[in-house]
Formats: sequence, C-alpha cells, structure tokens
Amino acid sequence: MLGLRLRVDIHVHTAYSDGVGSIDDVVVRVAEFRGLDGLAITDHGLLDGYFNAKSCSSRLIILPGYEVSTDAGHVLVLGLERLPPNIETGKSVLYEDLIGWVRFNGGLSVLAHPAIMKLRLDRWMSCKPDAVEVLNASYPFRRILVGRGLRVSSRLGVAGVGGSDAHTPLNVGDAYTIVEVEGDPCEDSIIESIKEGRANYGGRLSPLNMRLKMGAAYLLSNITRHIRPAP
Repeated sequence: MLGLRLRVDIHVHTAYSDGVGSIDDVVVRVAEFRGLDGLAITDHGLLDGYFNAKSCSSRLIILPGYEVSTDAGHVLVLGLERLPPNIETGKSVLYEDLIGWVRFNGGLSVLAHPAIMKLRLDRWMSCKPDAVEVLNASYPFRRILVGRGLRVSSRLGVAGVGGSDAHTPLNVGDAYTIVEVEGDPCEDSIIESIKEGRANYGGRLSPLNMRLKMGAAYLLSNITRHIRPAP
C-alpha cells in the first residue's frame, strides 16, 4: 500500500511523569475516539507508560518514546525501547551525545518545541536531529512560534512535525504529525517516513486555559532549576 496518510500524536505525557492521565484515558478514551492512527507516550526519561500502553487492547500504533532534557533543548526520542545511559531525573545531558546515541541505535530524534527556547542553530546544524516539532499544541501563540519552528526545520533540512505535548488526556491529538507511509502502517514505517521527510504537522492549539497552565508550569520549572541553595 503506497501513500497511506496517518495521524500520529508523537508528544504525549501521562501520570507516569508530569501528566495527569492514565494510560486507559489517554489511549482508549481519547486517542481512539479522536481518530488518531498512532501515539507516542513521551514521558520524561521513562518508558513505563509506553510499556503499559503497549499492553492495552487498542487499534492504535503505539510508538516507544520519551523526552530528554539536553543542554541544547528538549529532544523526543522515538522508536527505542531502552533509555540512553546516564539519564538522571532533573539533569540535562549533552545534546550531541544524545543525538549520536539515538542515531547509532536506529531511533528517531525530534527537537521538541524549539520556538520557545533559545535557538542553538550552530549546534543543531552540526549535529542534526531527524525532525523538528513545528506545531506544539501548548504554544501560547500559533503564527509567530510556528513560523519560528518552520524556519528551524528549513535551516536544518528536516521534517517539520507536530505534537500535542498533552499533559492531560483532553488535549491528546490537539496537534499531531501527518505521516505518509509506504507499505504496511507500523512503528517502523512511521519512523522511516519521518526520517525521510514524508511528514508534516496538523491540528490546532489546545484551549487557552490549558496553554496558560502549561506556560506557568514551564516558567516555574525553569525558575526552580536555576535556583541555587545558599552556601
């Protein structure tokens, strides 16, 4: 089968990390109901949610995934059922080391929500991810930030994709990646299609109240991370 278009939300958090949704709520009650074809559980530095989702009775293609904080931004790792070495909660890893490890092991690396971070184009250019998250449903503004993400994906020459970055089940599938696969729709064909640039983004921003809540949580986490205890 050629040219089959799939809708896959590649950026979803659950109660296993900093989300609030159970796997049943995320996969069965929302993702299937919204007509998604696939889903990646991308909790922070954890695969527990993915393995739970994989055991669910669902028609969805469940991709292994997790989100990693690096010194050059957050990266979604998809397609690998194991974590990189030296992952520690609350600590960043070296960006180039992570991208190299993912590539060596055949996984997919996606630069997550780069439009809200300090751009590190020199490092991203010298060690390219496989894709860039252009549309993140938790962005406070669409036009400006999506435009910025498009410029990053264009400079890097990689696919621009989308994800909900959902931290509650109600927002799963607000934004997603449109993947054109060749052959049978499965985890491998999705990963390869994104790597080969046969992917785009679709969807919308999450409701304003959820985006404000996410923005406040993001700012608080950054403030907390930079606070140093008094000597």
